[in-house]
Amino acid sequence: MRSHSLAAAACAFTLLCAPAPASRAADAGPAPEKPRVTDAKLSVSGLGLWRNRELRVALQRLLGDQRSSTLDANAVEDAAFLLMSALSEDGYLKPTIEAELTRTDGTALTVRFEGENPAAFPRPLVVRAATFKVHRGVRYHLTSVAITGLTAIEPALGRAFFRDDSTLFSNFTTTPYSPAHLKQATGALRSELRDLGYAEAVLAPPEVKINNTTGAVTLAIAVQEGPRWNVAALALEGDEAPGVPTFATAPYLQKPWSPHWSQDLATAIRRAYYAGGYPDVRVTVAGKPGPDSAGVKPVAVIARVVPGPAVRVGTVRFEGAVRTRPSTLRSRVPLADAAPLNPLKLEEGRYRLSRLGIFDALDLHYEPATGTTRDPVYVVRETRRWDANLLFGYGSYEQWRAGIELQQHNLFGRAHQSQLTLIQSVKSSRGDYTYTVPGLIGEELDGSVKLFGLRRQELAFLRQEYGGTVTLSRPLPWIGAAATAGYTYQRLSSADNQLATRALDLSAVNAASLDLALTRDRRDNVLRPHRGYRWFVRTEVADHSLGSEVDYQRLEFGGAWHTPWGRSRWTHIGFTHGVVTSLGSDDRDLPVNKRFYPGGENSIRGYADGEAAPRDAFGAFRGAKSYTLLNLELEQAITKNWSLIVFTDALSTAVTLSNYPFEEQLYSAGLGVRYQTLIGPIRVEYGRNIRPRPQDPSGTLQVSLGFPF
Repeated sequence: MRSHSLAAAACAFTLLCAPAPASRAADAGPAPEKPRVTDAKLSVSGLGLWRNRELRVALQRLLGDQRSSTLDANAVEDAAFLLMSALSEDGYLKPTIEAELTRTDGTALTVRFEGENPAAFPRPLVVRAATFKVHRGVRYHLTSVAITGLTAIEPALGRAFFRDDSTLFSNFTTTPYSPAHLKQATGALRSELRDLGYAEAVLAPPEVKINNTTGAVTLAIAVQEGPRWNVAALALEGDEAPGVPTFATAPYLQKPWSPHWSQDLATAIRRAYYAGGYPDVRVTVAGKPGPDSAGVKPVAVIARVVPGPAVRVGTVRFEGAVRTRPSTLRSRVPLADAAPLNPLKLEEGRYRLSRLGIFDALDLHYEPATGTTRDPVYVVRETRRWDANLLFGYGSYEQWRAGIELQQHNLFGRAHQSQLTLIQSVKSSRGDYTYTVPGLIGEELDGSVKLFGLRRQELAFLRQEYGGTVTLSRPLPWIGAAATAGYTYQRLSSADNQLATRALDLSAVNAASLDLALTRDRRDNVLRPHRGYRWFVRTEVADHSLGSEVDYQRLEFGGAWHTPWGRSRWTHIGFTHGVVTSLGSDDRDLPVNKRFYPGGENSIRGYADGEAAPRDAFGAFRGAKSYTLLNLELEQAITKNWSLIVFTDALSTAVTLSNYPFEEQLYSAGLGVRYQTLIGPIRVEYGRNIRPRPQDPSGTLQVSLGFPF
């Protein structure tokens, strides 16, 4: 089989097997398409419905120009080769592929591809349809990895380069074996040792034992680490460059000599010269090791610097901006004309331009490419004016929900954005329209105006809210947080009120409030956090002086902490506290909508949404004026995508502040399973209530999407 010119395509094949993202809505209208002949039909079978489709789409992309209304013999061979490459990555080293071909005259031909043996083709061959029937054969998988001579890192970390042991149960998907994977893992372990300073580390050819009947593979790997190279001296050589300060070498001494250390040193030196206006500076780093002493070799390092000419900025230019105003672009580029040309500052300008969110592509080059005066040229490709996204979700209380999100970009050429969101579920209808102005005051302060409406059936009343909010937001880099401040005017109403306080509750009221929020997020993954933390504070203060008909003060704060615990286990802890007061107003005037009604998949999980709210003696619900919620989870990975959860939730509520903060306590404990997807975990959890109240359920099954806290 032909393999030349296909190696790069085979490497990209796995990436292309992923489903393609949905394309955005067209701009003003669809672009005219060139008429073309219907492509030859391709299909794949034998791998399951979803995998068949993935590989078929990947073949269509990779064949590219080879695929028109017909396929020749070379295209069929290429397709079979690419399929075998994908199967090899999954551990199927000896697949058989039968290509059922339909010639242009309607006659059929079957060609068998097996291993690396080329198939015999009648040539010339032209077909209009090809079906590839895959027989995968034995799946080869690693059952054990033994590494000797490895002391620089933990043996378990060394084995992890070859075999994924991060789950409770290993399977073929976590431990596939292929020669390509073995070569990659061996190189990665060698690179890790060299990054730790073991420049002479070598790995002997692995001893591989393969059972061709079961597919079981065992590896034995011998490592010779050699002495550790340590940086003992560092000197800079080269021509002087006016405007460049003396480079401090002390922070780089007594460090392991490694390729990464050399790259970090060269990068730091280049940064110093860039700041002085030397964009062409070249740095080469060389080290000379001394004799071995107790397993350590001292290294004398010389960094040779060639500054190149001092360069100044000519005129900053922008190309490709059709709808965007020049003033909007220029405000994001920090360097003025005739300033020393600092590539880092200009790259910073590229980043700041990208934050506008109105470009699909953004490149930077210089004209001329050489000389002492150069024009930075930003070449942009503006995004479409409109985006449209369909929204789907599920929660145990609201059940199925669906909606649409429409986004408009770069309004008035000033990078303004607008977004309309409409969502309908079984229990609620909601919509909002947001208009955002980036860089309203300075570059970091963004402004937005939001109109919103909500109609939601709660357990004991029908919630209706609509109004508008004006918000300012900006990052606070000195504490690594994001802050928002806003003013909200809204109509709060409740219908079909079945609360214990319904005789006293106001059915409708206008509320005007100042809203403040502060959030710091240091989680490693927003969708599936395994380490890190997040905290938040939110306040809402309504007052007659702001135009409100009622006075109230609402505060919520909390956080979450995630940390590994042993092998493929994690601990998740969440805490939230809320309190609402009515200082300056009658307590009975506190809107029903602003009290707390805990319960649900993201609260105390033994109760449905709102079902953990306080009750009176007759079982009717009452809104709480304060609550404290503690969530504790232990997560154990079972496979790469499946996890088992053990959790307990504790809730305390108070109907009146005289009993703040613990008037009533509720507890739930339970089990759950989670399946990880690209948009977060699908969760199925059952919470059992401990000492429930007479009207409470014994437990609740929760089905939802997304991490709970």
